Amino acid sequence: MVNIEDTHLTERQYEVLIRRSKGESLSKIAEDLGTTRSNICLLEKAAKENIRKAINTIKLIESVKLPVRVAIQSETDLYEIPGMVYREADLRGIRVKHSGPRLLRFIEDNYSHRIRNRRVLAEFEIGVDSDGNLHVL
Repeated sequence: MVNIEDTHLTERQYEVLIRRSKGESLSKIAEDLGTTRSNICLLEKAAKENIRKAINTIKLIESVKLPVRVAIQSETDLYEIPGMVYREADLRGIRVKHSGPRLLRFIEDNYSHRIRNRRVLAEFEIGVDSDGNLHVL
């Protein structure tokens, strides 16, 4: 079991998250802890932000280890992307586990907010690990 001292959460943030996950109201938690509802709201928000940053840190470190990173530039046609990913993986001797349609589905599921009418609006990266699995970067 992980000890609270080994996390980015305070004991109070952790307690608020646990109680909120059980459906307790902000008012009830505030009353029990002798503080205000707005303070409990701030504790919950800070805890969620700490968790988000910890997850992003892990993703960043894991992405550094990926042997294939394909930068997809704005204005790229959506249907050019699978070929780009396959070429980069082939150069490193990696077989991508996704077919073209599955790779396009991966892009749609993870980057649809960056694509409109088959055109990339904002740059993004796709990673491929040594086993051929795709990763969001």
